[in-house]
Amino acid sequence: MRAETARGEPRTAVHRIGTRALEEPQGPESASIVTLPVMAVIVAVCVILSVGQELFLPLAMGMLFAFILTPVVNALRRLGLGDKVAVVITVVAAFALLGAFVLIFAYQLSVIGSNLPQYQGNVIGKIDAIFEMGSESKVMARLQEMVGDIGARLQPVENTGTGPMQVQVVDHTSLTDWLNGVILPALSPVIVFGLIAVVVVFALLERGELRDRLVALIGGGNIVGTSRMLAEAGARVSSYLVAQLMVNVIYAVPIWLGLWLIGVPNALFFGIVTLILRFVPYIGTALSAILPLLMAFAVSPDWSLVLWTAGLFVLVEFTTSNVIEPWFYGRKTGVSPLAVIISAMFWTWLWGPAGLIIATPLTVCLVVIGQHIPGLRVFSVLLGDNPVLEETSRLYDRLLTGHVFVFEEATTLASGADEPAEEIVAYYDTQALPVLVMAQADHEAGQLTDQQANRIANSIFALAEKMEPVIEEELIPEPLAEGEAPPATLPGEGRRVAVMGARTELDDAAAELVGQSLRARGAETLVMEHRTLPGRALREFGADAFMIVALDGASQPAAVTQLRQLRRRFSGLRVVLATWPNAADPEAAEEGRSLDKNGADAVAVGMKEATALAFGLPIEALEAADLAV
Repeated sequence: MRAETARGEPRTAVHRIGTRALEEPQGPESASIVTLPVMAVIVAVCVILSVGQELFLPLAMGMLFAFILTPVVNALRRLGLGDKVAVVITVVAAFALLGAFVLIFAYQLSVIGSNLPQYQGNVIGKIDAIFEMGSESKVMARLQEMVGDIGARLQPVENTGTGPMQVQVVDHTSLTDWLNGVILPALSPVIVFGLIAVVVVFALLERGELRDRLVALIGGGNIVGTSRMLAEAGARVSSYLVAQLMVNVIYAVPIWLGLWLIGVPNALFFGIVTLILRFVPYIGTALSAILPLLMAFAVSPDWSLVLWTAGLFVLVEFTTSNVIEPWFYGRKTGVSPLAVIISAMFWTWLWGPAGLIIATPLTVCLVVIGQHIPGLRVFSVLLGDNPVLEETSRLYDRLLTGHVFVFEEATTLASGADEPAEEIVAYYDTQALPVLVMAQADHEAGQLTDQQANRIANSIFALAEKMEPVIEEELIPEPLAEGEAPPATLPGEGRRVAVMGARTELDDAAAELVGQSLRARGAETLVMEHRTLPGRALREFGADAFMIVALDGASQPAAVTQLRQLRRRFSGLRVVLATWPNAADPEAAEEGRSLDKNGADAVAVGMKEATALAFGLPIEALEAADLAV
């Protein structure tokens, strides 16, 4: 049946707005994980890593490569090889593959450089065609003028012999300058590569000792926790690296073969470039497509090759993103997508292009460390992909910022459910009512203004209005087919329950949700505001039970006054006091049940008890009927 409502003021009435002094939350729950000492340590470490780049970068790269090669060494050890022999074979094979890869890359690059002059005519022809198509545009005309001016400036100036002779003074370069300007810069990559190789070899040889030292350094006596942390970090990094490598190979091979089939020169080179650049998060694919598109632009006299090349990348990217990556990335790294981008930017800024290679593995390690070491939890909160707020707390935060649209989830849930009324009641009990409990507690503590409390209450009223048509539709009996048994009777059918908030607008909003929940179970309800005088309305309504909804203990005195007045005027009316203590307090429920009834026939804690007591039924009856929330 349709609900009857009696309210002292419209739901959207804005009561007197008062401003309370905000108090800092006290207790351990309010302690921030971002403390000044933690931030100071993080900044100091970043400065040390930046200043000591020449030391820490080869060390980090070497440890990463050693981590990648450790499973190979263990596999050779299981085949019966000695530890040193297995390490030497693994390192030699790995660096031989890397050297062959570099040689192929360098050869393909030299071939491209020698063939570039052959494509000059095609490039000039396409550029002229572009300028001709935009000849009417002032922007294109200006661009053409600028290109011509730049080309004129780059032309060498011929000496006609009429002017003064130009004299150039050539300084003699000393051996020291030659060493500092030529030899040392050329040897620098070789030195770094050698340091990385040394770190890899000794890290593999001493991998057992290194693990023991990490356990002693990080965990102390907590060997189990530290071992679990290292195993989790290793599993996540390994799964990421293996999956990334396999996906890149599966992506690069079709690109190589496709470019070769459509006629793009040096297809192997572009396949290798694609394989490398896809290690760059998110933008690597776009970067890898630039060079093949430029080559197709230069080689083909028309635009067909460019279009075929672009289509090839689109097709392979679509297939990889929707089929290959979801299958290979079954185990997530635990890092949020935004954190992957930020970490790539940070490590590239800190250590240059080499930092981009190790950005994701280092970030994965930081997230795992933050999950196991409380002092570094800031990393798991900022970089991890796990929810950091409970759903109720998240909903409360959104309502505080005025994002009422968060309740669209309830609308979607109700519209797609087999039993929408039950889904709505469950949502009220697990999401909406706990939000009101949190708001009431903060309002009493002075952390929530009257205006904010009223806004949250009005959002709840709006939610109830949206859900009302769904509940009414559920209560309409469906026509029965011939011989079909009638549906089971709802536990609230034939009962009339009046519901009233205890003393605040938030209590009134909670009473609205409770009344609608009782109505979804077949009862006829009358919902009243806390300022309403219930005597006349109750007599006209003919209520079987009267429920006062008090969200917290601060509402109890007002509820007690109402209860005593009702007892004097309606001695035969069953009266229930419904409370919703803060779920953050584990003893709240027991304290709520132990309250002095003060004139109430029973005290209910939560929706399930409130429903059972309002209908005068045992809780087991609701559970047996599968109607418990």
